[in-house]
Amino acid sequence: MIVVGAGIAGLMAASDLQQRGHRVLVLEHNHQAGGLLSGMRRRGFYFDVGCQSFEDMGIVFPLLEAYGLSDLARFRRARYRIVMPGLDAVVESLPQIRRAFQDAFPQSAAGFDRTFALHERTSELIRHLFTPDRVPYVRNESTLGLPRFIAQALTPAGWASPTRLVRQLQDLRTWLLTDFTDWYERELPPSGVRDLLSRCGYTRMNVFVASAFWHLWAHDYWYPEGGLQPWFDRWVERLRERGVRFLFKRTVTATEKRGDRVTAVVTRRGERFEASEVVYCGDYRQGVHHLVGAERYGSREIARLDAARHSDAMVSVYLGLDVPAEELRDRLKTSHVFLFPTFDCRTAIDPRDPDAHCKAFLEVTAHGIADPTGHPARSAVVLQAFTRHDWLDGWGTGLSGDPAREGGATPPRTPEYRRHKRAVAEQLLASFEKLVPGASRRVAYLEVGAPPSAVRFTRNAFGGTCGFELNWRNFPFANPLAHVATPLDNFHMAGHFTVWPGAVPTAALSGKIAALRAHDRLRSNAGRRRSALGMTWPGSGLDKTARRVGATTRGTP
Repeated sequence: MIVVGAGIAGLMAASDLQQRGHRVLVLEHNHQAGGLLSGMRRRGFYFDVGCQSFEDMGIVFPLLEAYGLSDLARFRRARYRIVMPGLDAVVESLPQIRRAFQDAFPQSAAGFDRTFALHERTSELIRHLFTPDRVPYVRNESTLGLPRFIAQALTPAGWASPTRLVRQLQDLRTWLLTDFTDWYERELPPSGVRDLLSRCGYTRMNVFVASAFWHLWAHDYWYPEGGLQPWFDRWVERLRERGVRFLFKRTVTATEKRGDRVTAVVTRRGERFEASEVVYCGDYRQGVHHLVGAERYGSREIARLDAARHSDAMVSVYLGLDVPAEELRDRLKTSHVFLFPTFDCRTAIDPRDPDAHCKAFLEVTAHGIADPTGHPARSAVVLQAFTRHDWLDGWGTGLSGDPAREGGATPPRTPEYRRHKRAVAEQLLASFEKLVPGASRRVAYLEVGAPPSAVRFTRNAFGGTCGFELNWRNFPFANPLAHVATPLDNFHMAGHFTVWPGAVPTAALSGKIAALRAHDRLRSNAGRRRSALGMTWPGSGLDKTARRVGATTRGTP
């Protein structure tokens, strides 16, 4: 079998297929595994370049345990601090952070009672639903898992009274169909804090996602000690020990087909790899247009897919500081800080405004302050802010950021691109100095990752950070859980574009679902062949070896 992509979806798929007895080849566009969870080392500093920590949601850790991978890293809780005019608090629990907002903004106390009452109901629902035994396919691989999951969302245990059921149905309508901006503006009186809460966050996310973030900040963000990239490197090495083959710097650009089946995938280098089943974990629209073929879909399906908005992009500033970890710990207090310098902060930016990022709010991350093995005299810090790929003509690249439309063109590093990155770094660093005064004078290393960087290394359109926009009505598929099937019988999709809402745990789960579908297809086909020969089905493990055929050296990685 072939798995295309070595992000968390691809590695989960490869782990699952290997455990079921199949021989697996993983082809990855980048030089290393990790995707949006990868990291880098520069001049003695380590930086996580995409996600800075992740949720478990009753999915990631149970899957790692099931595949014998839970010993690859020790995970610790990632704590969050919120800093804005009038409020400075670490999120420890929902009641605690509710009181912090009410104490800071007493004129909005009743509104915060209402909003945090819903956040607590969201947290209660998540705790009830997102357990390994309830989330479909984590432990229960029955096709009835999704209907049961939905039924439990509608009538959770202990909520069977008519009053509770009415409230639950009202909440479901609010969670799924209401925009978070409209909801905050309705629930809170006019104020600067209302403006901030209603404007900052993923664009047009619905209330469920906005509310779930509060649960996650309080209870369910995690980080592997030593960094995300070392964890992924160990994961790859473990799979290699088990016989999984990895080839990096291999960009899959085409497929060969016979009828409704893929017979081989072809890389940009001109290499051709055959396999019985393919699990593709890359950008969904590229998969449809260039690998499956848009002509195999209905015109309405393609129109809806192409119209679906992608999640927001981010710009990241990687700072190596000559600041001791102890001093930085005193300033930041937690590994993650949300810094809102003014009430005028917002996610939406004017793509024509060169100073647009001056109004950005920051997520400041410094995991080294909690790592006793880090360098005692130096610190690595990542500053992240929401942005757009189309800002100032694609950050000066002249590209739209959509590889599906631009034929996979690599974003150029133009002089304008470099100037824009430096200017934004200076703007974000100026904001960071509100937390760490004088930080700009102690910079030993500085680099910037902009949306074109994310396109270059992950091939995700527009540099999107978590699949399609986090709005239920924007999701282009009827099935909310892993839209893995395609018109090609043996070509399966996985990754954060195939689930709603796209995120690390759901992407990880999609990898298992796609792998299970590929495995079941092989077992069913092999069973039919054995039945025709008068033989009985003995179990899994009949995969044909993915093999390299007629490889050439044309093209570049």
